This record gives sequence, C-alpha cells and structure tokens, in this order.
Amino acid sequence: MELLITALVTGIVIYGLERNRARQATQPHPHLAGSTDIVDRDTERTSAELLSRNHPLHP
Repeated sequence: MELLITALVTGIVIYGLERNRARQATQPHPHLAGSTDIVDRDTERTSAELLSRNHPLHP
C-alpha cells in the first residue's frame, strides 16, 4: 500500500512540474502585457567595458 501511495504522489509531482515547465514562456505570448523591445542596459554596459579593455587608452 505504501508503494502505491508513493508512486501516486511521485506521479502527481512529476505531472505538476512538467505542466509548470510547459507553461513557462520561452517566447512572448499574446497574453503577456507590456512591450518586448526594451534595451538591456547591463548587456550594453558590459560590452562597453570589455571593448575598453581590448583598446587601451595609452598606446
């Protein structure tokens, strides 16, 4: 009986996790509010810092 309950609980947990994973947005969905054309300032800042390291100011 314990094996049946354990298997049932495990199955329900796996089903719930799989359903939640499938609902996660991998691309924008129509039901999401807001725009998706926002500029990521962290990426720009990091790129600028890396470019400045490749080109030293004093030759």
